[in-house]
Amino acid sequence: MNGETTTMANVLAVLTSGRRSGFTSRLLDAAAEGAGSIQGVRVDVVHTHGFSFGPCVSCFECVREPESACILDDDMGRRGEGALYRRIAAANALLIGDAVHNWSPSASARLFIERCYPFLWNGALKGMPSATVSCASNQGMQRLARAELCKWLFGFRTRYVGGVAAHVAYFNRAGQQAREVGAALGRAALADAEEGRRAWDDPECFEYYVRHAPWDPLDCYIENLTDGTLDPGASVMVQALAAGTFDNAEARELLEMAQSQFVHTFELYQAGDRAGAARSLAEASAYWTHATWLEFLEPDVIGTAQPQAYRPLPATGDGPKEQGPR
Repeated sequence: MNGETTTMANVLAVLTSGRRSGFTSRLLDAAAEGAGSIQGVRVDVVHTHGFSFGPCVSCFECVREPESACILDDDMGRRGEGALYRRIAAANALLIGDAVHNWSPSASARLFIERCYPFLWNGALKGMPSATVSCASNQGMQRLARAELCKWLFGFRTRYVGGVAAHVAYFNRAGQQAREVGAALGRAALADAEEGRRAWDDPECFEYYVRHAPWDPLDCYIENLTDGTLDPGASVMVQALAAGTFDNAEARELLEMAQSQFVHTFELYQAGDRAGAARSLAEASAYWTHATWLEFLEPDVIGTAQPQAYRPLPATGDGPKEQGPR
């Protein structure tokens, strides 16, 4: 190397299938091989079943003190010292290999994502490159499972590089796809290590997923916020204001702003401007999130202000600016 220092990037490859040696693990190995083929990248392959951790208990300590991580005494807790938690925190990219169960990701994959909850509040995974491998047999539904994993990773605002939706019927072809996705993830991990993680903002993240990911937040959010009607005039915001369920004056103001922004989102959506609608939706979602936090979560559930890393309010425009600690 002639004395040169080579940046080393860490890819954490997480096997969530219950079988240590099976179709899913072989595809994950292929993806790991692809990532490791990038000079300067090393891959750490772990099996969730080899660690001890259970479900989140909704104590919300990680919300009250975002930098303290989880307080549970297990491998995803110990205030950031849990063996698996430390591996995630140290990684430059995350790769999940999962077997399809009941037409969806496995319980182990869901548990792993659930216990990443502290990262939601400290924002450490924002912009982290991520990828997935979903492997199915029998009836399949591997594409559905891949979209679900993608949705969960969107929640943490990771940068979804790609995902393999494989059926054992075309296993050899899927192996090559896994190596290609792994190599793309390896390159992204190296950039993360060399350039530093860029914690993108919500509008950029929403637009990226609409353009590039197998799970599209735009259609899902619009259906959800209109209570399935696809009518912005019947949105959850409109219903809440009409029902008088928000007593906090600041929360009501934010709710009105969320509705106004959502109407704009829907106009862009109907005009076919999905990228613009996605960015507008991110702003509407931020107003909605802060409104519900002020009305319900801060006084009755969490007992503290919303962490600044979690869905910050738009920093420009005529609306309220991001709130600091109170």
